[in-house]
Amino acid sequence: MLAMTVGVATAVLATGQPALAATSANLPLSSWAYLDSQSPTKKFVNPAVAPPVGTLVDSANKAHTYRSYFTYDLTQLKGAVVHNSYLYTYEDTVTDCSAAATIEVWRTAAVKSGTTWRNPPTELEKLVSADRGPDSIYCPGYLGIDMVSTLNAALSRHDKSITIEYRITAAQEADPRAGRTFQQPTLASTSNYPPTVTDPRLESPARPCGTVTKPSPAAAPTLFGATANDPDEDDYPSILYAIWPVDHPDQRREFYSSYATDLSQYADGELLAWQARASDYYDAGPWSKVCYIVMDKTAPASPPAVSSKLYPEGGTPGGGSGIKGKFRLDADGDRDVVAFAWRDSMGDSGQIKARRPGGSAILEYTPKRDWFEELYVNSIDAAGNHGPERTYRFWIADTAPSAQIELGGVGLPSTITLSAPKPETTAFGYQIKGGSETRVPAVDGKATGQLTFTEVGEVEVVVSSYAKNKLIGQDTLRIMVTDAPGVESAEFNFDSEPIAGRTGSFTFTPRNADVVSYEYSLDDTLQTVPAGADDTAVVPWTATAGWHTMVVRSVTADGSKSMDTYYQFNVLDPVPSAYSPTLEHLTRIDGVGLPVEFYLSSQLPNVTGFVYRFDGGPETVVDSYGASVTINVTPVHTGDNTLLVRALLADGTRSPEKSFTWQPFEAPVISTDPANGGAAAQPMTLTFRSVLPDTKEFRYSLDFGEYQVIAAGPDGTATVSFTPQWDGWFSARVTGVAQDGTMSPEREMTVPVRDTRVSVWSQYNEWSPRGGIGVPGEFALSTSWTPEVVEYRYRLNDGPELSTPRADSWNTLVTLVPDRNGLNTLTVQGRTSDGRLSPVTEYPFQVGTAPHVFSETYPRDTPGGGVGVEGRFEFSGGTAGITSFEYTIAGTAGTVAADAQGRASITWTPTEATSLYLVVKGRKADGGTTDEAGYYISVNPS
Repeated sequence: MLAMTVGVATAVLATGQPALAATSANLPLSSWAYLDSQSPTKKFVNPAVAPPVGTLVDSANKAHTYRSYFTYDLTQLKGAVVHNSYLYTYEDTVTDCSAAATIEVWRTAAVKSGTTWRNPPTELEKLVSADRGPDSIYCPGYLGIDMVSTLNAALSRHDKSITIEYRITAAQEADPRAGRTFQQPTLASTSNYPPTVTDPRLESPARPCGTVTKPSPAAAPTLFGATANDPDEDDYPSILYAIWPVDHPDQRREFYSSYATDLSQYADGELLAWQARASDYYDAGPWSKVCYIVMDKTAPASPPAVSSKLYPEGGTPGGGSGIKGKFRLDADGDRDVVAFAWRDSMGDSGQIKARRPGGSAILEYTPKRDWFEELYVNSIDAAGNHGPERTYRFWIADTAPSAQIELGGVGLPSTITLSAPKPETTAFGYQIKGGSETRVPAVDGKATGQLTFTEVGEVEVVVSSYAKNKLIGQDTLRIMVTDAPGVESAEFNFDSEPIAGRTGSFTFTPRNADVVSYEYSLDDTLQTVPAGADDTAVVPWTATAGWHTMVVRSVTADGSKSMDTYYQFNVLDPVPSAYSPTLEHLTRIDGVGLPVEFYLSSQLPNVTGFVYRFDGGPETVVDSYGASVTINVTPVHTGDNTLLVRALLADGTRSPEKSFTWQPFEAPVISTDPANGGAAAQPMTLTFRSVLPDTKEFRYSLDFGEYQVIAAGPDGTATVSFTPQWDGWFSARVTGVAQDGTMSPEREMTVPVRDTRVSVWSQYNEWSPRGGIGVPGEFALSTSWTPEVVEYRYRLNDGPELSTPRADSWNTLVTLVPDRNGLNTLTVQGRTSDGRLSPVTEYPFQVGTAPHVFSETYPRDTPGGGVGVEGRFEFSGGTAGITSFEYTIAGTAGTVAADAQGRASITWTPTEATSLYLVVKGRKADGGTTDEAGYYISVNPS
């Protein structure tokens, strides 16, 4: 007996696609058995031991040779495809790990009642031979086998189970050193059920699959359909279709049919076969049965006839809004027609079958408006081809009542007012959709009634007009029902502009029943007021300035609360405002002696100006052409400074006074020379002025450098010199220090530093050559070092230095004539009035070989000359060695020889006032040509 226990391992294989519907499972082990050479007429089924393999010696020193068999149930895989499968186990004991052993795993015939050592199951297929011995890394070890092909083959044979044998190869089977035991093997699989399709069909219109003797008709655009069936949950199979001419199966093509498929390549009357197949992520199912269609590419030839007694075609009003009419649609005997498609001008549409092929159909249609309507109708054949469209235009009589509803709320009566457009109206009906109708008599074409809404939200109310008992018009109103209370105020509302201080009240009215109180929030303060006997409440209020939002809800006796009402209004502030952007800087920039900008404004109507007093000084009046104005005031001392402001009104009165008090920043004031900031590499001075008495020195830092100290003069000032090296900005920080060591606040000031270099811009540049020798070009010179720079000094290549005064505008234009092809260089400096020069700017540019063109009579890009006025055009330059010039003007080409200096000219007389280009290029002695020059000519009218 084997004194060993069996450990059963389980596993689920990961598929790599957890979101897909393949099923991973361990296949059931229906039974296992082993055969023992010492018991040749027996078998041992499902014993509670570790499965033995090979020869093992028992306690009596008797050698037993074993083979173990495992049978797995495959019924759950019926119809499935296996994508991953592994048969695996672990050795439990090994007699001698150093001994060579070959483990064989076989697929065998089933273990039956007559199975014994002498009559073992037939070995059908060796699955693996696994060598073990001294070279094995692990002992006891692992043994695993890929079973995908084995299982799929078993399923294709429709096997319900599979039996696996573990043994030692025959040459080693009797060697006791090779004996071992195993854990029971686990057969894990990941499988998928291929989807199938049923009900192959044609759609829109619906047609069956079709047979070869009775194919379904199909139009050029045809929508194919089928139903996909997948046993796996959460699978979303797609359907592939195939189609081919019956007599040409080699022309089979496959497609997906999310939209109508184009079959226009097939001839009218051609017989086609088709079928469908469903696929999921893993597998494609079988193709469906073969279906048949016959191409029908001929649509009905004529539009259908349309008629209606209630709504005749033309301009005679008929029926009424909301009154159903019958429209006869007739194919007029065209037996190809089996249905009709219709649509109206409002976007509604539909389809209706003919009573018989070539027959008619009755369309019941209810107009939703008075005025006119158009129906567009087509005939449709069995293949879905649409014939020509028929437009049926008719007028709808204005018979539906107009209605207005004064909403009472929920559970309270609401009033409906109805009026009739037709004098024959004798009564009105109204009802909440789905409820019973209430009728009221029409008196002089009008009536009122009451209805009660039971819930909030959108509610449809149907209103009808009757002539006696005949319905002559109907309409549907969509009402948004709310139980939010009503809020009214004669003094405070959106249309009025009350002024702060005014007294008034708000009245709350209920929109539901049994209101006992109201909760309201005015400017975010929540309060409660009880309701009176009539369920209303009045809240008095004294106005404060600004925009206000009131939120109100009603509370019933059972504690339930209504929807919220939002009520907004504005109250004007009679006091003007005084806002200073100067005082709003994060880093303070104000101080004694520095002007402070104030923006004065008023909300009052009819403002003509403002009057202000600064720091106890005289009144100053400032006219305004609106309700705002800007002023500047300059404090002369530290401590409180006060600005008093009133608005002046058109009737001569003044607004209440606005008082604005602030303390000027007590840090030293910094001034610069030059006043508009420094310039790179140029000296400048900073003057520190203390605003506090008894200042003995200043502690300062320039451009985040170390702090330094400079003594204050008797006037409380000190001056330091500074030469910024780079353009941009630099920082100055300064603190005043009193005799007793007290320090003022620190002022931080950023000072602009201007670039002293000259900038150059021109259409001439260093990337793309243009122009040529002798072709003048304009160059724009500019600098930020102003007003110091008074002139520019410049030189082209190695030519003489020239100068030009700096223009008052940003750019100063100079004209240069290049004297060489290829790279040219312009050098420029700015000069100040005291003789200082800016750094040298070098501007390289490329010069091409295009000739220079000049005409006094017809200047470039400028209207000149006139019809019949001869113009002379001079050609020169471009490059050296020019022997002739080739030109085209007004469509005429020509050539003119150049003189020894490379110059030439032509004359041209325009015959009409026109604009055109003269194109010129030079030709050199070696046959090469220059770049082309384009010269725009504009001829003045005669």
